[in-house]
Amino acid sequence: MSDSMNQAISFYGGTDIGRVRQKNEDSILCCEFEHSDVCLLVVADGVGGHAGGDIASKLAVDTMQETVAKAILQANSGGGYAENWLQLTLKHAVEEANNAILKQQTEQAELRQMATTVVAMLVRPQVVALSYLGDSRCYQYVDDLFVQITEDHTMLQQMLNDGMIDQQEFDSLPLHHMISQALGLTNHPQVKVNVVDFPENAMFLLCSDGLTNCVSDAQIEHVLSSSEDLTSCVDQLITHANDNGGVDNISVIVVRKYN
Repeated sequence: MSDSMNQAISFYGGTDIGRVRQKNEDSILCCEFEHSDVCLLVVADGVGGHAGGDIASKLAVDTMQETVAKAILQANSGGGYAENWLQLTLKHAVEEANNAILKQQTEQAELRQMATTVVAMLVRPQVVALSYLGDSRCYQYVDDLFVQITEDHTMLQQMLNDGMIDQQEFDSLPLHHMISQALGLTNHPQVKVNVVDFPENAMFLLCSDGLTNCVSDAQIEHVLSSSEDLTSCVDQLITHANDNGGVDNISVIVVRKYN
């Protein structure tokens, strides 16, 4: 578990092995940086079925933390924070995580297929930069409105977007776990960064599919809306996922901006 407070921004994260898996291949990061108002929040879900999923997810979060720390040091040493600093820094951090995983693949043959999803937020008090690859998600809850602000990078979602299947087929087909993008799959991942305002009393939820495969959006919304305490939110969501089967590792980070 991990938590902290940055002025008006508070966050808490937790990860759990679940009820079925033999080990936890998820990694999370909730990080503040000295002499900065920037926070980095990351959920990485090592791709199951291949050796090294846990290594890939841990390497991703460690590399991203190191990359952002260097960017902050450079900014504080005279480079300054440009208007698009958040976007550029987060994009670079995701790309560096991908490079680190690819490098490890070449150095250890048994890890050549390791990969991980990633959903990451670089946060300042007024604005959030968001980037993701795979099916780990980000939700926003503000003014009683709960919305998923990421779109799963899966084969089925791409087929739906391309008009190859309709919504009914999408809902019924059993291939939702087949991801189309992740760290470690290619030298040039399609890293996109969205910038979102961070209004007062807004909440963001980052999670692996171990949560969303076991807990409905309605259940998640109920937990976020009924608890002021972020620790309780995370603990309740992990408990719900385990109560509903705990079929995968479960990782959750909640961040909120207070008045």
